[in-house]
Amino acid sequence: MSDDAMPSPESQAPESAPQSAAPQQSFDNSQPTQASAQPAGSVYDAFKQLPEFNGADDVTIARTLYQSMQGYRDAQGQLRQYQSMMPATLEYMQNAEQYRQWQAQQKAAQQQAPAQPKWWDPPQVKDEWRQYIVRDPETGREVIAPDAPIDAQAQIRAYQAYTANFAKKFVTDPEGTLKPFIESIAQQKAQELVQQQLGQYTAQNYVQSLEQQNSDWLYDANGQVTPEGQAIRGYIAQAAQAGIATAEGRWQYATSMLERDLLNLRYQQVQQMFATPQAPPQMEPPPVEPQAQSNMQFLRQRATRAPSRSGGATEPRVPQPKMSFEERLRAQLVKDGSI
Repeated sequence: MSDDAMPSPESQAPESAPQSAAPQQSFDNSQPTQASAQPAGSVYDAFKQLPEFNGADDVTIARTLYQSMQGYRDAQGQLRQYQSMMPATLEYMQNAEQYRQWQAQQKAAQQQAPAQPKWWDPPQVKDEWRQYIVRDPETGREVIAPDAPIDAQAQIRAYQAYTANFAKKFVTDPEGTLKPFIESIAQQKAQELVQQQLGQYTAQNYVQSLEQQNSDWLYDANGQVTPEGQAIRGYIAQAAQAGIATAEGRWQYATSMLERDLLNLRYQQVQQMFATPQAPPQMEPPPVEPQAQSNMQFLRQRATRAPSRSGGATEPRVPQPKMSFEERLRAQLVKDGSI
């Protein structure tokens, strides 16, 4: 067999170089993946040491902490409500006996006080009997029809007598006639104004008390409104637009909405903590020089070159002088016409 058909040991040596390089490159690329696969210390490791969380995973611990935080916020809301009611409760407890006595006196006075007569209380006339009230064509006054029943005539006469007496008193003494009416309207309006002023005063005191009790998170150290305080103001305005009239109702609505926002934010943070980390980018292999790539391609072609199947006679083997790998490669290139 000729020297062209049989690759030399020196020509086989470079063939193994790319094969051994592939595992080495794969090992280098796998190092970042193995490093990233090792999880860092979990934020829940400290909780796992407690007896309550013995054997629990991170998801169970997070869910338990979330429920505990929600219960804590509910308890805080109830505590603030109790604190706002505490001054009135203490005042009532100090004057409970006087309040009971006053309440008993008011109840007794209501039972003993006679009913105040109405300033305008004419006798009632049934609707079906009003048809018997007609006008006299000669005088133009209201009179009773001749065919009216006896009961209808009695009620209509009583009504006409009352109205005629009222008109006579109004003409002779208008001030005395209208005095009960004016006093009744004035008393009603005065009570409405007092209740309105008292409600505004109570609401102002309630708002001031809330600001003092919650100033640690409504305002910062410089006296500026915090983001939570701005959210509370926005929700209070929203409650007013929704028709909630009392300051207590608006505050309860605003704090409930703020707690909802904080819980949603905390839930999103927990979800991000348990999100699957992205795989690190794969390292690209180093670029191969054009000349080295050409040499490697030539060596592969020479190593896989099939022997000649021609039926001609083979020349007798002539001993060749010993040459180095570079000399053999150059001689082969000259023979192939590459150089």
